[in-house]
Amino acid sequence: MKTALSVALAVVLSMAMGQELLTNGAFEEPLTTGWVQTQGGSGTHTINRDTGYDPDPDYEAYCYQYDNPGWARLSQQVEVPGPVLDVSFRVKLEQSGHTSCWPAAFVSICYLNESGTRLGETRYYSAGLEPWTATSTFHPVRVTSTEWNDYSVVVEDELSQNLPGITPGDVRRVEIAFADTTAGG
Repeated sequence: MKTALSVALAVVLSMAMGQELLTNGAFEEPLTTGWVQTQGGSGTHTINRDTGYDPDPDYEAYCYQYDNPGWARLSQQVEVPGPVLDVSFRVKLEQSGHTSCWPAAFVSICYLNESGTRLGETRYYSAGLEPWTATSTFHPVRVTSTEWNDYSVVVEDELSQNLPGITPGDVRRVEIAFADTTAGG
C-alpha cells in the first residue's frame, strides 16, 4: 500500500498588523474560491473539502494520493508587501506505505520574487524516509505526530535563521500548498 494524506483545518497568511492575505484560508467556501487544485501521475488522487476530518464543526481541506506514482496538490499564491508576515496553519499530516514508494504529505511555504520565480521554500512534512536535505534556500521540517498540530512561521525570522540564501527584500509573493506524493515502488 502506498498512501499519503494531508488534511488542513485552516491556514492564515497575514501581515504583521493582522491583515489576512489569503482568500478562503479557512476553507469555508468551495475550494474553487482562492485555491488551485492540481494532480498528476497515476493512482488515486483526491482533493476535497468537508466538515468531518476534524472534530470541530468547520470545514477542512483534504489532499490524498494512493497507489502508484503521483501527487495531489492544493495551493494559493498571493502578492505580499515583503517578508514581515506571519503564516499559521493547523494540519494533520500522515503517510504510510513501503518506504520504496517515498510516500510524503506536506505543507509548503514558497517564497517568490516579483515575477513569480521561486527563491526558496519551508516545508513541513511527514515521510517514510528523509527525502529532503536542508540548503540555504530550502528548510525541511519533519513532522512526526499524526495528530492535528498548530504551526506558526514568522517569515522574516524564518528567512534570517534558516534560509540565508534568500534576500528578504526580494520576497514579493508567497505560495502556500498542501500536497501528497508517492514516487513508485
